[in-house]
Amino acid sequence: MTTKERPKFYRQELNKTIWEVPERYQTLSPVGSGAYGSVCSSYDEKTGLKIAVKKLSRPFQSIIHAKRTYRELRLLKHMKHENVIGLLDVFTPATSLEEFNDV
Repeated sequence: MTTKERPKFYRQELNKTIWEVPERYQTLSPVGSGAYGSVCSSYDEKTGLKIAVKKLSRPFQSIIHAKRTYRELRLLKHMKHENVIGLLDVFTPATSLEEFNDV
């Protein structure tokens, strides 16, 4: 069994929000924010593609929020539409369950 190496993360503040993302995602630029989180555009150095990074704020604060988070991830994983960016990656900078607050 092979274990996947954990990516290195870097921190950046944008619009009073701390973003902690894998080093492969560079040139973060704010796009917008809403009730459940914020979105930035970025450049994926590994694939060479422009991508969107969504930071969900407190996705597990209640059972309802956890279900909404799970539903959104499932829908984005299977979504194929020209106006919707599909799910490419899910990550957290947390290294333990106690730290696991943001997705």
